[in-house]
Amino acid sequence: MFKKLVFSAFSFLILTATSFSQAFSLNSFSAGDVPPAKTAEPSRPAPVTPPGVTIATYTTDETVTFESQAKPAMDARIAALKAAGITTLGGRVVPLGNDYSFVIDYLPTVKYGAALPPAVLIDTYKNGAAYWLAADATAAMNACASAFRAAGLAVVGSYLYAAGSDNAFAVDYLQKNLLRPTAEYDVKFEKYTGGKFTFESDAVKNIPSFLAMFKQAGVPAIRGRAVSRPDNDYAVEVEYVVKTNRFGPRPQYSVSRYDARETFPFEKDALAASRARLAAFTSAGVPPVSSVSRPEGSDFSYSVDFLVGNIYQQGGVIHSAAVETYQAPETFTFDTEAKKALADKAAAFNAAGLGVIGSAVTGQLGSFTYVIDYVAKAGQAGPVPQHR
Repeated sequence: MFKKLVFSAFSFLILTATSFSQAFSLNSFSAGDVPPAKTAEPSRPAPVTPPGVTIATYTTDETVTFESQAKPAMDARIAALKAAGITTLGGRVVPLGNDYSFVIDYLPTVKYGAALPPAVLIDTYKNGAAYWLAADATAAMNACASAFRAAGLAVVGSYLYAAGSDNAFAVDYLQKNLLRPTAEYDVKFEKYTGGKFTFESDAVKNIPSFLAMFKQAGVPAIRGRAVSRPDNDYAVEVEYVVKTNRFGPRPQYSVSRYDARETFPFEKDALAASRARLAAFTSAGVPPVSSVSRPEGSDFSYSVDFLVGNIYQQGGVIHSAAVETYQAPETFTFDTEAKKALADKAAAFNAAGLGVIGSAVTGQLGSFTYVIDYVAKAGQAGPVPQHR
C-alpha cells in the first residue's frame, strides 16, 4: 500500500515538471486569445433627425411684355402673399414664351395658432326647386342669400341656372372649416369663379368688388381676373388661400330639411304658409334659408331648409339640433278640444325652449289627437341669427 502511494506521488511530480519545462514566449499568444474586457459606457440619447423644411413655388399664368414690368408685379404679389399669412422666400423673374412672368418661393405650411391663412370653405346651396318664371327664381334666390347673411354667413355669389325648361338658383357662401387641431397646417391655394357678365370689360370692372367682398369676410384674396364662361359670357375668378390638414374638411354648419304636415289645395297657399312658418325656425334657433312647395297626393305641402351646427367628436359628427315629434297620448271627442290642448301644449314647449315649428290635429269624431314637431338641441348652439 505504501509503495503504491509513493509511485503515485512520483508520477505527479514527473508530469508537473514536464509541463513547466516548456518554453514561454509572448510571440506564441495573440490578442484574439485574450477575451476583451467589458467596460461600462455612458448612456447616449437616440439620434434625432431634424424635421425637413419643404419649400414650394408659387407660379402664375400672368405675363408682361417687358422684364422691367415683371419685377413690380412680383413684389406686389409677394406683399399679397405675406398679407395672407404666407412666409415668402423671395422670387425671380422668368421668361414665359415671348413675354415675362415670375415665380415666388414660399413655405407651404403654417404653425398651429396662426390666424392667417383662414380655415374656411366655400359651399354651394341649392334648394332643388324649379321655377317657371325667372322672376320667381330670382326673388327666391335673393331671399335665400339674405337668409344666409342674416345667419352670419358671408355670401360670395348667387346665380340662376337652367333646370330643364324652368329656372333654379344657387347661393355660394363662406363658412368656417373646423379643422382638427394639429401642430402644423398646409397652405392651399383655391379659386372661386362668380358673376355673369356679357362683356369682359364689365367683369374687369367688378373685380375690386369681389376682392373687397372676400376681404370683408376675413379671407385675403391674392388676385382677381376676368375669365370666359362656357356660354360665351364672362365671370370674375378670385384666387385666395386657406389652411387645411390631412384630416379633410369639417364644415361648421350643415343644412337640414323639415317636411311640414299641413296640406293645402293650392300650391300658392302652401308657399304662403311656408313663408309664414319661417319665423318659428328663427325663434327656435335654427335659421331658415329657404322653403319650397311639394306635392302631397292631390294637394300641396311645403318643406323648409334650415341651418344646424356640426359637432365633431370621436367616431363622427352630430348636429347641434334636430326636429323631434311629440305624439299626444290622450284622445278627444271633438277636434276643438284637441286644438285647444294642442295650443296649450305648444305654448308649454316654447316656454321650455323647445321651439315648435309644426303641428297637426288628426283623427275623427270621438277620437281626435294631435302631434307637435319641435326643435331639440344637442347641447351646443347652432348659428345665431344676426338681427340687422
